[in-house]
Amino acid sequence: MPQSTPRWPRRLCLGLVALALLLIVPRYYPPARHPVDAAFLLQALFAGEDVAWLKRWTSPPRRLPADFEGLRVDLYLPGGGPEPPGAVRGCILLAHGMTDLGRRDPRLAAFARNLARLGFAVGVPELPGMRQFRADREDAGRISKSFLWMDQKFSRPGTACGLFAFSFAAGPAMMAAARSRLKGRTGYFIGLGAYYDLKAVLRHLTTGGRDAEPAFPGGPPVRVGKWLFLRYNMGILGIGAYRIELERIVRAKIADESADVSTSVGRLPERFRRLLALIENRDPRRFEALFGAQSGPMRAMLEEWSLRAALPKTRMSMFLLHGRSDPFVPPSESVRLAAEARRRGPGAGGVHLMVAESMSHVDPGGGTRWGRYLEGIRLLGFVSRVLTAMEGG
Repeated sequence: MPQSTPRWPRRLCLGLVALALLLIVPRYYPPARHPVDAAFLLQALFAGEDVAWLKRWTSPPRRLPADFEGLRVDLYLPGGGPEPPGAVRGCILLAHGMTDLGRRDPRLAAFARNLARLGFAVGVPELPGMRQFRADREDAGRISKSFLWMDQKFSRPGTACGLFAFSFAAGPAMMAAARSRLKGRTGYFIGLGAYYDLKAVLRHLTTGGRDAEPAFPGGPPVRVGKWLFLRYNMGILGIGAYRIELERIVRAKIADESADVSTSVGRLPERFRRLLALIENRDPRRFEALFGAQSGPMRAMLEEWSLRAALPKTRMSMFLLHGRSDPFVPPSESVRLAAEARRRGPGAGGVHLMVAESMSHVDPGGGTRWGRYLEGIRLLGFVSRVLTAMEGG
């Protein structure tokens, strides 16, 4: 009777070959490791940094505060001691949105640490305008200077630095990317909960939609957002002289949307009463008429901070991720931003868009359990493409 040949040597050889491929291929062909890195990054995002696999299996990253040209920037680098610029996989600048914690917002800092754990150099500048919940053209200058500083330190042939803008920081970040000094040096742009048209965002915050339809589809708007907009932009809107009276109105409305503020409103000039009528309106059919009755400077400010002028001047590839239930900026804004970006003409990079059930504004949330699992596959592919761009692919 013939003796059978043992199968274990063959299986052992196949296992060793597979292990060698896993170790060697990602080193010489980086995109092969991006799905794995994407899985680590998503697990850290959804599970939290304290239980993240990245934290368990990588060295603690370093945070190096830097001050230059009147700017404050936190630089996050991979752990393991001093490294030359070429040792990092790529570089990225994170532009924080409207948060009173600025660059030290715990969610932002955790995200920066996770990117550094993956081997990237991460810069996080302080943006006083965003921190004070107001539009400030100087924030675009701060992003531009910080980006050029990062680019000089860490970019190398084939790997350009990129921009990551959270929410309303898409405005100053896009303005920075459109500047001549950054135009050819920005490798990619990532927007999370970004906007295109501030007028449309204001319509969402006040009425929750357009005409008789909800915003696309958008979560219920957080009504406090419109009052914060009014509070922090009094100077730009030209109503700073009535700050005390307006602050009284804002406080009352934040505490109770149905509060009667007619006495305070009666003390304001007519043009300010028209502005409050727009802010308080919830009927989508009245929005256009009320908006048209506003002062020229107010309408000009919203147009200036929309992205119509800046976007066509850019050429970098774009990655846009938006939560379907975002209560502040409806996902229709990222859809429109992607559509306009694809019209930039010859030489412009590709545009990738994902509207996710499992995201809210800039945080995980929403969706059913099985829905999150299925969407996780799409997110894995999206984040893998982002990491490929971050590493120069």
